[in-house]
Amino acid sequence: MIKLERNEKIILEVRRHWFMLVAQWLPLIVVVFAPLFIKWGFGTLGFSSFITLAKHPQEILTLLAATWVLLVWIALFLIWTDYYLDILIVTDQRIFDIEQRGLFSREISTFRLDRIQDITARIDGVIATFLDFGDLHIQTAGEVPEIVVRGIPNPHKIRESVSRAQNTAIEQSRMVRIDGV
Repeated sequence: MIKLERNEKIILEVRRHWFMLVAQWLPLIVVVFAPLFIKWGFGTLGFSSFITLAKHPQEILTLLAATWVLLVWIALFLIWTDYYLDILIVTDQRIFDIEQRGLFSREISTFRLDRIQDITARIDGVIATFLDFGDLHIQTAGEVPEIVVRGIPNPHKIRESVSRAQNTAIEQSRMVRIDGV
């Protein structure tokens, strides 16, 4: 996936907060029970005669419910895949922002730590404040002007870690310039 340079070490790997996954899964978990509500609705609203027009109504309803559950299961899998493969990797020299877009599309942004101009951690909302997750905005002097990593845990601690790694990278690049001159 990513190729590290010689003597480059990974300092930090960060995925989105678990609440981000739960927030996306919750509506689908509720929707998975829709066939039960539909069957109940047909029975209580007098539509049971409509269902009995078919030769095998129970088998048809079971097939439709199973298809529905399968589609919801696939949607849950796609959300989990996106959650698991979105990752921010901080090394002692670079930052990799890996953004999964669908099953077969991925965007990887890479930039050197000494090119960072500004790092901002932002937490918005009551739930985000209590669970300590938010967004990390990293502005660079490169081709990609700003990288935004959304919904990460402990954004202020991660900002501090990136800032420390940036200071170390700047010091090392200064020492290389002095030694090279």
